[in-house]
Amino acid sequence: MRILFVVNRLAHVRHFDRAVRLLADRGHDVCLASQDDDVELWGVLARQPRIRAMVAPRNRGDDWGAAATMVRRTRDYLRYLHPRYASANLLRERAFEKMIGSVSDSAETLGPEWSELLLRVPKTDQKRLDVLLAKLETAIPADSDIDAFLTAQRPDALVLSPMVGIGFTQADFVKSARALGIPSAMLVFSWDNLSNKGLIHEMPDRVLVWNDIQLREAIKLHKCPEHRIVITGAPRFDEFFDMQPASTRAEFCQLAGLDPVRPIITYLGSSKFVAAAEQAFVTRWIAAIRSSADPALAGAGLLIRPHPAGEKNWHADSSTDVRWPKVGEKATVSRPFGDDRAVVMNSPMQNADVVLYDTVHHSAAIVGLNTSAEIEAAIVGRPVFTILDSNAKGQQGTLHFHYLLRARGGHVELAENFDQHAAQLSDALAGTYGRDAIAAFVQRFVRPHGLDMPVAPRVADAIEALAATHEADAVQLKPDTTGVV
Repeated sequence: MRILFVVNRLAHVRHFDRAVRLLADRGHDVCLASQDDDVELWGVLARQPRIRAMVAPRNRGDDWGAAATMVRRTRDYLRYLHPRYASANLLRERAFEKMIGSVSDSAETLGPEWSELLLRVPKTDQKRLDVLLAKLETAIPADSDIDAFLTAQRPDALVLSPMVGIGFTQADFVKSARALGIPSAMLVFSWDNLSNKGLIHEMPDRVLVWNDIQLREAIKLHKCPEHRIVITGAPRFDEFFDMQPASTRAEFCQLAGLDPVRPIITYLGSSKFVAAAEQAFVTRWIAAIRSSADPALAGAGLLIRPHPAGEKNWHADSSTDVRWPKVGEKATVSRPFGDDRAVVMNSPMQNADVVLYDTVHHSAAIVGLNTSAEIEAAIVGRPVFTILDSNAKGQQGTLHFHYLLRARGGHVELAENFDQHAAQLSDALAGTYGRDAIAAFVQRFVRPHGLDMPVAPRVADAIEALAATHEADAVQLKPDTTGVV
């Protein structure tokens, strides 16, 4: 069978590259079509001749492009007026900016306060407007350029990811696939996509989600019929489950410049969207740790790992590049906080990040504001803590922040202030934390079919099953030539 993936950037395939490779290993021809210009295959994808990459249309080629974007971005903004998003002003601001940018040139002159003006629109009127916009979506025709692209590729299944960016054009691929009789699927890219981005404007035949939480999101937030949803687990973490430490504790501490006798607490940075002034927060956090009455906590080694897409310029003027023994992975280390026991260490972003794995493995506790790396910490079995920061609008202003909290069935312990946070960390250093809660979270959120069950095969199975429906339809349409001379 022929499987066509359409992604907005080829780099995004790293979240499900093992499933792609498995499809090719099973004998299917796989095409990765990127909506940017990057078509270089890497890692497990580069060593399989059945996998190829090409460029896909980025935008519509007809005169419906601008109108389609306006309709979709307006509907995406409208969702953030719903009461469930009452405190999500950051998400509302982002959607409003994109909406205004698509209908006028005045986006830069309108402040974020404009995004709040329609919050008082009654919920019933919001629904009526959403119904109108959804009806307008049905009037948008399939694009001839995308029709031609799909016809040329002749896929048995079309898989799209992430599909839910504000006003994304991937909806047009579903529209064309439906017109051409090609079954389509959406592969959820990350843990926050269904609640934190745009809507699914054209519903594909299948929506592949991580867990029961995303299943409910797909139904409630996107009106996806339940029979179209397949729970696979989170494929992006398969490699992380397979990893083992690449350094001993002594080697790691030497590389990081920390005392191996003292416990290590690692702070995992969040994206700039979540925390726009994170360096200032970390400065306050370090001061709070050092002022603790608990000598073990006050004297702990503190390792800060910035988010790859977060604030820049974390490092001091003088930094050191280090390489992991045997595997050769590189990291950069510096001490910008004037504290000999507090270091900043980062490494290039990748799925199977040896530096991240070893950092978490050798840590006694993990701290973060709101980042997916908290999930990796849970996979390694480390306790995770967060503290409310009024400047981090990507905490309580999002739905997905609450999914990880212990009080909501997750694994992250929440503190409302530094005193409570320090007390929680002291307990963790003493070995008092909920190990069972961590394991239960990982199974529910990451591997709902079993901790020992990799997710990539389930993703591949779901895509194969979808493609098989196209093959079956093709067989039924073939004329019966039995007995024809």
